[in-house]
Amino acid sequence: MNIREFLNRPFPFLDRPRHRWILILFSFAFGVFFINVFIPFNINRWNKDSGFDEFMRLSGFGIIAGMVLLISQFGVRNLFGPRHFRVWTFALWVAGELFLMAAFFIFYQSSWDISMNRFLKDIPDSFKYTLLGIVIPYSLVLLFLSQIIQKTKMNQLQQEAGKTGFGITDLIDFPDEKGAVRFSVTADQILYLESADNYVFVYYLNGSKPEKQILRNSMKSIEKQFENSSFKRCHRSFMVNLQKIEFVDYGKSQCRVKLSGLEKFIPVSRKFYPGFRSFTKS
Repeated sequence: MNIREFLNRPFPFLDRPRHRWILILFSFAFGVFFINVFIPFNINRWNKDSGFDEFMRLSGFGIIAGMVLLISQFGVRNLFGPRHFRVWTFALWVAGELFLMAAFFIFYQSSWDISMNRFLKDIPDSFKYTLLGIVIPYSLVLLFLSQIIQKTKMNQLQQEAGKTGFGITDLIDFPDEKGAVRFSVTADQILYLESADNYVFVYYLNGSKPEKQILRNSMKSIEKQFENSSFKRCHRSFMVNLQKIEFVDYGKSQCRVKLSGLEKFIPVSRKFYPGFRSFTKS
């Protein structure tokens, strides 16, 4: 995967409102706890206070961080921002959030009375401290959300696989057009199927190496065997194993699916796009 492909990968972890609330509330709580317990950057010496007054002043930094995230994720994003992030748009969005936090921290620390020259002088250090302070809660939340999304997808796949009468570790028989079984492949090793004229090519993993078997049959006939399973038709000529999807590339003119173990992309036609979009949002 090159850098351009990586930057254009979908970044779905903050698409759902409840996931954004997790980010906001955890960052606020973590900020208040961390700054009062560990007192980073000698922040307790920035003002001459102590006791409850110091606790409230330090907690204010966590409150400001939470408010900036709230305005960013539910205010600005709903009005002007992207509904679905890619890696590069997410990186720019976070940079903007960090800048706003850094700016508000400067005004807060100066009691909201500061000259422009002083502000411009302080903003680089404030941005650096903000980055060091927010990277831990932000990263922990994204890691937690990635596990939730992955677990949800796996549960859906297992439920759908159960409806067909075979599990992800069961052997799947592939019959030819006369009904004679020609070969069998373990369900979780199958990557995708491709049709060409009166033949179907079954691509699967042999260890970590992709291989294929040729079967004289139609895709329509094979599709009936996988009805209500984790194997979905994405194109007139392709059927993919949803369990093997690494990410989906939503291009301007077409949608493509990247499967684990493969360098090539599998196209998703407009006819089958809605079903795939529904799955990737889960």
